[in-house]
Amino acid sequence: MEITSRLFAVSHDAKFIFSGGHWDWSLRVYSLLKSKMISSIIHHTDIITCLTLDSTGYILVTGSRDTTCVIWNLSFDDYRNLSNTNEQESNALLSPALTLYGHTAEITSVCVSIELDLVVSGSLDGTCNIHTVEHGIYVRTLRPMGDPIINLQLSNERHILIQTEKDETHLFLYSINGGLIRTRKLEYQVVDLILCDQHIVLAVNHIPSNKIINKESTNNVAARIIIKDMFE
Repeated sequence: MEITSRLFAVSHDAKFIFSGGHWDWSLRVYSLLKSKMISSIIHHTDIITCLTLDSTGYILVTGSRDTTCVIWNLSFDDYRNLSNTNEQESNALLSPALTLYGHTAEITSVCVSIELDLVVSGSLDGTCNIHTVEHGIYVRTLRPMGDPIINLQLSNERHILIQTEKDETHLFLYSINGGLIRTRKLEYQVVDLILCDQHIVLAVNHIPSNKIINKESTNNVAARIIIKDMFE
């Protein structure tokens, strides 16, 4: 599978890396101090395709080809001393709390906010599902246009930004109440995106997406950063 930033998360103290995308369906933890893997946990029934940490570092969310998302609890007191534990003990520091259902295809992106009590997941089935973090209660589904969802972002200002891509690339800005605020068709292929305050930061390829024949042809393409006002 294609290696992207959505397969990795770094602990807030920059001592550990959480990773997905492994052939054995595992969620792995690497110690940057020891330069080795210190934990491998299998809970999904297919490869983990995306993951993210919440702003507190207590919650990890993974999405998978098995069409589910899993909310993991981190034992923070032991997590700070993780480098001193063996693999069996370190596996107990990550515990699956809830499994979220509702998609019919591979999960491509997940976001979580403890402050908003929301987990947002996007899938190749073209839907964006919203659940609560604490109890895993289904809230609503967003269906931008039916094209596969490639990426999404959740801001603390209560906005959801969704990127879809098939023949063309589109961005959709929603409120967390499901209201569509703005839609934009892009002439360039978006590599990645983030929401920052009132701005959308896009990393894009420098040639129009309709001129990109295949992924190999983008390797030598110069990229650029575009910053747009969220409500422009």
